[in-house]
Amino acid sequence: MGSWVDRAHAGESIIITRNGRPWARLVPELTQTGSDYLDQLVAQGRVTVPTAGLADLPEPVPTGGWDGRDSTDVVAELREESA
Repeated sequence: MGSWVDRAHAGESIIITRNGRPWARLVPELTQTGSDYLDQLVAQGRVTVPTAGLADLPEPVPTGGWDGRDSTDVVAELREESA
């Protein structure tokens, strides 16, 4: 078991199975900020760091106004259309 802990400490996620089914996961501990773990994921090529800020995003596309219906009405209408 010590080697599993060492592997998790090195950044690997270990899935423990029981009767062939996932039962538990042993993962690296995050630091308070998680920055060490994030740095490790970046180094492994598993995540990329954003190159722009939120202010650089384009304005959202308008989707139209709210027509006053609630979700129950919309679902009922969709079910009628598919019948």
